[in-house]
Amino acid sequence: MTEKPGEKAMSVETIASSVSDNFFYAVVDTHGRAALIDPIDAEVAVARVRDAGWELEWVVNTHWHPDHVAGNAGVLAAFPDAQVVGPAGDRERIDAQFAGEARGGVEVEMRGGESLRVGGLTLEVLDTPGHTAGHVSLRCGNHLFSGDVIFSGGAGHCRAGGDVGVHFSTFAQVLGALPDATVFYPGHDYTARNCEFILSIEPEHREARAVLEQAKAMGPRERFESTLGQERAYNPFLRCADTGLRKALSSRYGEALEAARAQAQSEDEAVFRCLRALRDRW
Repeated sequence: MTEKPGEKAMSVETIASSVSDNFFYAVVDTHGRAALIDPIDAEVAVARVRDAGWELEWVVNTHWHPDHVAGNAGVLAAFPDAQVVGPAGDRERIDAQFAGEARGGVEVEMRGGESLRVGGLTLEVLDTPGHTAGHVSLRCGNHLFSGDVIFSGGAGHCRAGGDVGVHFSTFAQVLGALPDATVFYPGHDYTARNCEFILSIEPEHREARAVLEQAKAMGPRERFESTLGQERAYNPFLRCADTGLRKALSSRYGEALEAARAQAQSEDEAVFRCLRALRDRW
């Protein structure tokens, strides 16, 4: 992996949960000092850290949802020197899930604009609300640990403590400011289903069809790897200003688009809201 500012030869390992459809991540420096990001599956996480001989410093939570924090206590029981770092805005809802337990809640808060040191690595904390009120992502060079903000071909839902308008702002202002080369690491892989959704709106979209074929060829616990540049070519939530997408929505889902306009501050936001509402029912 090419070294970039803040990375110092960072190693990233994708780990598939055995108890859910989640993926979580190990971020490791050259000396084996590590952080686990959203390790829902404590048994798998503990085994991997022990097998690799890493020195675990942090359990990182991007947001409060149980499928991202449920492994906290189990990991800490095995590695008591590690600490949980989580978003200040979601802390109360994370802590509530570990009421009565010795540990598992947030021990160190993080906010956008701050940084997290993992051994010799520096991870920048970005505020990325919308999926939840306090959701954060972490960036190191061109690597973005994005929780449930963005998926290959899609965006996180806003049904459990989220806000679609705020999520749109995260896409437009935060993700929109990141370079095309940014590799993102999501908490789930819904690539095939997301591409089928895109093709239901834009049946002739070549990039979406090509990604769908790649996704169908993957194994059941493999994750489709993508960059923001690749996503900007086919992910509709990143193409809200696209004339073709707007025409397709107006033609096929005119009533839904009009309903979204009534809530939106701009046409781009209306498209985003319409897409999110349609995908929620898909």
